[in-house]
Amino acid sequence: MVSMDHFRQEIRSRFELASAEGRQDLTIECGELYRSVSKLPLFDPWMIFCCNAMRAEMALTDHLIFDDGKPSLLTIHYALPRHQKRPKASQLRLE
Repeated sequence: MVSMDHFRQEIRSRFELASAEGRQDLTIECGELYRSVSKLPLFDPWMIFCCNAMRAEMALTDHLIFDDGKPSLLTIHYALPRHQKRPKASQLRLE
């Protein structure tokens, strides 16, 4: 069984790796993250924990990307380095 903490740990690990590589940003697609951590089918009921973890890691400089052409719909473009505070729901930027 996977939890939101498992997904947050993987996201933070990816932040560290991308920062170590000198990258300025990191884009994570929910379906890809979910499959890499859980090894379960994409529409498993636990997928909500993955989406919530991705949103919980958002900062003011990040933005959501909704792509109705992908089964998981949610992709987030995170800015690096990670030093901004989490935005309020009214501050989320959509593309």
